[in-house]
Amino acid sequence: MGKKPEYEISKLEKDGILELVFKGEVEKDSVGELYKKVYDLTKSTNVNNVLIDIRALRGRFGYTEAYFRVRNYPSDIFKVNTACVDLAEHADYQNFHENTSVNAGLSFKWFTDVNKARIWLKSLSTI
Repeated sequence: MGKKPEYEISKLEKDGILELVFKGEVEKDSVGELYKKVYDLTKSTNVNNVLIDIRALRGRFGYTEAYFRVRNYPSDIFKVNTACVDLAEHADYQNFHENTSVNAGLSFKWFTDVNKARIWLKSLSTI
């Protein structure tokens, strides 16, 4: 049995964007719980633009996990524009995650700059 994951999620809703900032560590066997929390927070706020900042989160997962996770998202998540902010050192994984998401029909884009992520989300609100 692995150690209990220790992470925090802070939430801020501003200008029609739900910003979720993750800090701490998550293990592979608890990532499903983390995604459920993100989904529940998104659904409870009734917004269409979500910024997920995982730069301070330790723990990354493989390409296969990302592929199957994206393919199993609930159908109403496809109505949400999602910007993911991560460190540049995770670019290969995030590019794969972005491509997989877009191919599945999601509005998802990866950034290393939180302000560019906000600008992208705000631009979708004006369409």
